[in-house]
Amino acid sequence: MTGHMALSGGRVAGSLFTLKSGSPEFVVGVFMALFSIIPMFASISIGRWVDRAGATRVLRFGVMLVLIGAWLPVVLLTVPTLLVTAVLIGFGFNVMSVAAQHTVGYLVDSASPSERLANFGWYAMGHSTSSTLGPLLAGVMIDTLGFRWAFASLAVFSCISAYLVFRTATDLPRALRSEPVATTNGEGETKSPHILDLLATPNLRRIYWVNLVMSSSWDLFIVMLPVLGVRQGFSASVIGSVFSLFALGTFISRAMMPWLSSRATEWQIVRVVVVVITLVFLLLPWATLAPVLMAFGFVFGCAVGMSQPNMLSLVHAAAPPGRSGEAVGLRSVIGNACSVAVPLAFGAAVAPIGIAPLLICGGVFFFSAVPVAHQSVLAQQVHAEPSNDG
Repeated sequence: MTGHMALSGGRVAGSLFTLKSGSPEFVVGVFMALFSIIPMFASISIGRWVDRAGATRVLRFGVMLVLIGAWLPVVLLTVPTLLVTAVLIGFGFNVMSVAAQHTVGYLVDSASPSERLANFGWYAMGHSTSSTLGPLLAGVMIDTLGFRWAFASLAVFSCISAYLVFRTATDLPRALRSEPVATTNGEGETKSPHILDLLATPNLRRIYWVNLVMSSSWDLFIVMLPVLGVRQGFSASVIGSVFSLFALGTFISRAMMPWLSSRATEWQIVRVVVVVITLVFLLLPWATLAPVLMAFGFVFGCAVGMSQPNMLSLVHAAAPPGRSGEAVGLRSVIGNACSVAVPLAFGAAVAPIGIAPLLICGGVFFFSAVPVAHQSVLAQQVHAEPSNDG
């Protein structure tokens, strides 16, 4: 939670400073994309590092990057500095996130799917808390004291995160088998595991595709909102409030995960989520008033907030033995690739095309996850049915 404050609030403060400084909207897209440019290439290696060495050392490396990136705009506040800040904070928090997600998957020995899903729900609530407080704090500080004080207030939380990591995050649980197991090919020869092996089963392919759709919807909403708000003349406080209502929705939905996990499977929850995401984006072009946009932001937050704990639970359940960190890393690569491609594409297309067509096209694309999730629910039900043999 404390490590993510610099990212969630920094996205809002950085994008608004970039627009206020007279930079074109495309630069906002570049700024947003830089949070994910290194994680897009490095997340698999980070996951393998966690599998080998455990999470403690990886967490310490990540939090130091976040700490440096958070304080950089406080010392020197310029658009080029903010681009460097985005790289440092984005990479650092991704390192922390992969290590933390790996750890949560092993908090309970031989955890049932509902227990594991509940644990990821608790973990995701921290992310939702910072996603609520970070943009709200940034918006209020910008309107009252200015941009530099906004970044300074966010940087204080990175200090708290560093203290917690170095003083308390020790002896973290990890997978019993920390090295990937070699496999044999059809001729009986051994071969080293490859990242494409994770896509060998239909189950993991469905998981990663739905994850791509959900990540794309999240990134499109995040990059769209500051541009839409500025075009409609909303203040930084109003834009920050919409972000915070979105994050509040994610918090509420994740707080319900321990209750939902005992009443529905992961895929049943995901099926509802992708339907709601599709409807929200198809209706967003008509959200021209601030209260309506806030309502859509809250509903979207409630839906997309359930995606992370459910997808993480599915990945851990489907990952080969000893490769959960790598599987989480591949999920992170997909998510960060979306976080690079979506802001750049939006920034390049919003001026000539407009926001409304882009949102409708997004909704049509997000609908592609609905039949995939439905197929997974049916496959899960068939697998769960007791055999009638004998």
